[in-house]
Amino acid sequence: MEISDEHDRNHHSHASHFDIRQNLKFTPLAMTLGIANYGDIFVGRQPILGPNLKTIGYEVLYRNCEADSANVHDEDLATAQVLLNTYLDIGLEHVVGTHLAFLNIPKQFLLDRHCEALPKHRVVLEILETVEPTRRVIEALASLSQQGYTIALDDFVFHDRFRPFLELADIVKIDVLGKSSEQLQHETQQLRGFRARLLAEKVETREAFETCKQVGFFYFQGFFFYRPDIVRGREIPGNRVALLELLGKIQDPNISFDCLVEFIRNDLSLSFKILRYVNSASVGLPRRVESIEQAACMVGMDRIRTWASLIVMAIGKDQPAEMLVIALVRAKMCESLGYQLGADSPEKYFTMGLLSVLETLYGSPMEKLVRNLPLPDDLLEALTLEKGTMGMALSSVKAYERGEWLQLKQLQLTPRTIRDFYVEAIDWANHFSPMIDEPA
Repeated sequence: MEISDEHDRNHHSHASHFDIRQNLKFTPLAMTLGIANYGDIFVGRQPILGPNLKTIGYEVLYRNCEADSANVHDEDLATAQVLLNTYLDIGLEHVVGTHLAFLNIPKQFLLDRHCEALPKHRVVLEILETVEPTRRVIEALASLSQQGYTIALDDFVFHDRFRPFLELADIVKIDVLGKSSEQLQHETQQLRGFRARLLAEKVETREAFETCKQVGFFYFQGFFFYRPDIVRGREIPGNRVALLELLGKIQDPNISFDCLVEFIRNDLSLSFKILRYVNSASVGLPRRVESIEQAACMVGMDRIRTWASLIVMAIGKDQPAEMLVIALVRAKMCESLGYQLGADSPEKYFTMGLLSVLETLYGSPMEKLVRNLPLPDDLLEALTLEKGTMGMALSSVKAYERGEWLQLKQLQLTPRTIRDFYVEAIDWANHFSPMIDEPA
């Protein structure tokens, strides 16, 4: 089964949320777990990008809050927990939106046919590297392939005995961390005769991404696009200084409703884009909106502020659109933490999360980027040094993003509370997908 970058966003209609829950609820494996396990699991995600750096899916990451790593001892139990947790307690659409969910599938889960309870148009089944190609395993994979499931081989290392797997695989994932161009060339050449597309995982730098593209990888997973490409001493281009000033005015916590409306109205490009979006089908307003003031009254000042910020941040960026998704998720999760921690101004936490990606978007040190913005001292300190209560919240959100969940103990909140903030932030960010997908 071939996956295109323009993944069909209507695939989820093939299996409703209700049907998925019913299918999983009554499997023998589900009934052995019990509802009490759900709150003990952290659920995260890591984006998987296509060759044009558009997001095609997310690997769903999980971890028992008491464990020291994501590899819980009983793989089948861990997989059952995360799948049940995702479907029954959270809902798949709240974790991956309309994108594909890449799920780790261990041997027994595969043999017991639990995969067939999953919606084939919404998931990619990652067969773990520990699974050997026995007759029963090959038969199970062949059956899933015939039913239309997308099959990926996780952490794959070529060996002749795995040829039956390669005949059935749609995607082959290769760990590229620390490998030379020559090593990667050799590994990709071994797989040239098979139909599967290659996915490079643990791509940590832009240089590694470019190398992987050159040797034949089609999909990419890793933190390479999170990392800012900073050149010390380089001046911020004049057009970006203007954009930062614009962003600073939009995010000024002291700006009044009338001033914000007037400010946006005076920027013809910004007001045109906001009105175009607010009148789009994705917003679904009952009547056409003719002015920024009318738009702000109908959808609220906070929403207008967020839309305007997204538009400004998207101008002239050469980073994947996923960075804007990350900015929104960070903003909303930081805001939730601000409320939970009893902050006087939780909206400052929102601004902090939103602006935290500026280094990556603009390729300049954070201290330079925020120097002339009208931001309070505690927000500046949090953005540049990650100090103070606000800085702790930001560093915790980034840790959750990376799957470094042990660092979250500093928040002194329950795992369920933190996880729910994350999932709610993703769900909230999903509403802005049309604007992110086509920011121009």
